Amino acid sequence: MTLGGKTPKIIMTAAMVMMLASSMTATSALAMGNWGSDNNDISDVKELVDDGKYDDAIRKIEEMLKDDSENADLYNYLAYSQRKSGDFDSAAQNYERALMIDPEHVGALEYQGELFLQTGKPDMARENLARLEQVCGMSCGEYKELASKIPN
Repeated sequence: MTLGGKTPKIIMTAAMVMMLASSMTATSALAMGNWGSDNNDISDVKELVDDGKYDDAIRKIEEMLKDDSENADLYNYLAYSQRKSGDFDSAAQNYERALMIDPEHVGALEYQGELFLQTGKPDMARENLARLEQVCGMSCGEYKELASKIPN
């Protein structure tokens, strides 16, 4: 809308505020990492995993993936639960799925690195550590956790 060929200041100001607000929201989401999910049910998954109820978590996650098949967090939790249950092949596939959706998912990078260590692939774990350093730096928790488990 213009008045006499000029856009009123109030409209310009409103547009700038909206642009700033949307960029701040996007920046905040990126700064938080990819551990969060818009899906409120993920708290149920976290609770099952934290309680060591991996079979229940796997069933719940597989059900949730039917409606949310591009959720890197769900694939990460699925792979984690499978790894903790001893199903290393399925875990490997699902860490890969999580990382295909989000190549910078710090949780999947850390846990995949732990899987590599469990399956006798320390060089691949070191590659994940290097990727974590690029993504979140040496001071992030996931980097420190994986680094503490890699033999020198």
